[in-house]
Amino acid sequence: MQLDTIERCVKLYSNPGETVLSPFGGIGSEGYVAVKNGRRAILIELKESYFSELLRNMKVAETESVEPLFRDMEKK
Repeated sequence: MQLDTIERCVKLYSNPGETVLSPFGGIGSEGYVAVKNGRRAILIELKESYFSELLRNMKVAETESVEPLFRDMEKK
């Protein structure tokens, strides 16, 4: 799915500060767009290679976001 299509859906069906759930996280496209648009995201992915890419994409989104996403994970 194209990021602009995901962005349109995120903006239409959620408000800034709300949480977007993606039970089939894939490479994190929905989470990436959600975070870039001031939402939080919960992503679930079983395939390890997709999950690794999802983490990379979410770290990019973090650099473009105001709030850090991974602050709790780095403490462990």
